[in-house]
Amino acid sequence: MGRACGAVLLLLLLPAAGALAHGVGSEIGRADAVTVTFRHDDGSPLAGVPCEVLPPDGGPAFQTGRTDRLGRVVFVPDRDGRWTVRVTGEDGHGAVVPVVIDAASLGTGSLPTPPPAGRGWKLLTGVGVLLGVFGIVSLTLQRRK
Repeated sequence: MGRACGAVLLLLLLPAAGALAHGVGSEIGRADAVTVTFRHDDGSPLAGVPCEVLPPDGGPAFQTGRTDRLGRVVFVPDRDGRWTVRVTGEDGHGAVVPVVIDAASLGTGSLPTPPPAGRGWKLLTGVGVLLGVFGIVSLTLQRRK
């Protein structure tokens, strides 16, 4: 009986080792964001249009995506300089808007969030739960005999 429980425990722990690589952390923060709103000539928002934010140094796009339903592109610059926000609709309509960020306007503040639990604590918790379950099963089976 003991060997069977040990084998089952080992089999259950093997998938848990692979699951450790799937953790995702998050942080909620507030930062000084730049919002650029795009509209058609009639005032309606240029919604769902492909957009990109290009950094001052001319490197690869800092951000890509689509305008939101209100025609906005929102980004948080990480350095000063002349940024470029470009939208290009499938119908050929689009715009290129320069955004100048100076060092004084850069500022970010983040809200404190609890640090995520480390892998070691997650593994220890998982092993503890599994041992508890197998302990209860083992006691139940011994009492029936």
